[in-house]
Amino acid sequence: MLGIATKLSQIENDALIEFNNNISKHFDYHVIDAEKNPLTDEDILENLKNAVLTIQSRKKDVFELLDFYASYDFDICVVLGNKSYLSDEEKRYKKFRILDVINKCLRVKDNLWVGTEGVEDIVKQIIEENDLIAFHLYGCECNINAKKAIYLPYANEINEDALKSMENYLKRRKNYGGNWQDYLISLRNIKEDFIKNIKSKNDIIVGYPIKPHIHEIMHFKEIFEG
Repeated sequence: MLGIATKLSQIENDALIEFNNNISKHFDYHVIDAEKNPLTDEDILENLKNAVLTIQSRKKDVFELLDFYASYDFDICVVLGNKSYLSDEEKRYKKFRILDVINKCLRVKDNLWVGTEGVEDIVKQIIEENDLIAFHLYGCECNINAKKAIYLPYANEINEDALKSMENYLKRRKNYGGNWQDYLISLRNIKEDFIKNIKSKNDIIVGYPIKPHIHEIMHFKEIFEG
């Protein structure tokens, strides 16, 4: 199965539904990164298709947000998230809070994804026991015995502009030292063995187009659907 990930910051709210409709015609999932600014526009939420919304487990109002999302027809992905999106108060919440958020999700949603970055040892058991989807980053091993989804940041060509736009993302990778090839994918240089390996280890492949242009998105589909 294939998906495309996008950040709310890349798309104006009034264009999101049209963008989501286009993605849902060609992909199984549209993963919407809403951890910085939660999506609360009811007209948009009611019309999303094949959507997975990310929420940050250390947000102060996360439990109220889950209650709000309960009646809508989309999946949730719980992540520890980027601490730069948190207030000083929220930064004091412990990583283990993600378990409380997952347990709340299990009561209000049928399908749940869990981001494993920074919390794999904490969430491993609850993912395996509840048949959840382990959502992990390309370049980071995932040793969870469950359905897996992988996040693949990519561009047709990784040039200086692409590296600059992903600079903060790369700096947050534990073993990054200029070796962007271990964390980003250049479709121009992709090998068939690499594609087969990714497919064999993951149930869902989610591409994050560094440049969210339609030709980049469809090129990803052409490569990984074959």
